[in-house]
Amino acid sequence: MKALLISDDREKIVEYKDIEDIQELPLAPGEVLTKVLFSSLCHSDLHVAENGNQSNFGLSVGHESIHKIIRVGDHVTNLEVGDYVAFPAGLHDACGTCKFCLKGEEVFCENAVFTTSPKRGGTMQEYTIESADFCTKVSANVDLGKACIITCAGITVYKGLKIANLKPGEFVAIYGIGGLGNVAIEYAKNVFNAKVIAVGSNPESLKIAKSKGADYVINWKETNLVEEINKITDNQGVDVALVTSSTATLYKQLFNTVSRLGRIIPIGISNETIEMGLPDLVLNGKQILGSLIGTRKDLEESLQALYDGKVNPEFEYKPLSHAPKYFKLMQEFKLHKRIVFDCSK
Repeated sequence: MKALLISDDREKIVEYKDIEDIQELPLAPGEVLTKVLFSSLCHSDLHVAENGNQSNFGLSVGHESIHKIIRVGDHVTNLEVGDYVAFPAGLHDACGTCKFCLKGEEVFCENAVFTTSPKRGGTMQEYTIESADFCTKVSANVDLGKACIITCAGITVYKGLKIANLKPGEFVAIYGIGGLGNVAIEYAKNVFNAKVIAVGSNPESLKIAKSKGADYVINWKETNLVEEINKITDNQGVDVALVTSSTATLYKQLFNTVSRLGRIIPIGISNETIEMGLPDLVLNGKQILGSLIGTRKDLEESLQALYDGKVNPEFEYKPLSHAPKYFKLMQEFKLHKRIVFDCSK
């Protein structure tokens, strides 16, 4: 079968190659064989491929995906052949018994199984074997390419807004208007009923943000960010700052845009050191709440917003065989659209 693999040729990054076919392998009790229909390209796929080493050369990449059940093992009662399924942002199994799993936060399980890890490959391949318990059903009456994007970008921003406890009518500033930011605008506006301020630096991205429903847009490189936020919020600041950007310079400014009792939700990860004033945090009751990805329950909820027509991610379909080209474009900062790879052909 065909797959997109991390290449030991560091110039290529990834290669589209044949690997061992798993279609006829026996299934353990509780397992299912799936046909991967779609797997979309995320920056984290590029990061994993760029950081390839001897331990993962030859592993497939990918984690945003939609699958079709082809065969079920013994004791599988929640799925049937023909069902469409997905997984929360590359999380494909967990122990179910640790304190994090028992809290319903299986993403933090110490024995969690993520794609392109020592425990398994990714989803940019024709078939996978999965744990039936970790398969989340996806409606057949929806654009599966859009559903594919929800499995990572959608669930990630939805979980961040959920952790923030964003209330109707509150101001939320979304920092970073790219693949995550544009989906976040729709969730914040149409699911949480908040007032949305989109903050970015690319004029074209800000135009798209406006078309997605942002009430206000700010180019933080061309204006005084704090002054603009204060004008919009009557000097109160925003209630929530959802930060999809990893720019340290932007972080230094955004702390001053958050209101008393405001919540800052970092999603974008930076290796840079970010400084902030502890007195401001303590005296104004501000909170910083880290958010990784969502759980199976969060995936169900974020997909429901798609079914209800409240989010509408935009993308282009491309064959998986063309994936090396798009990894290169992303690496060169020349990819400005969401790509969903068709793995079914």
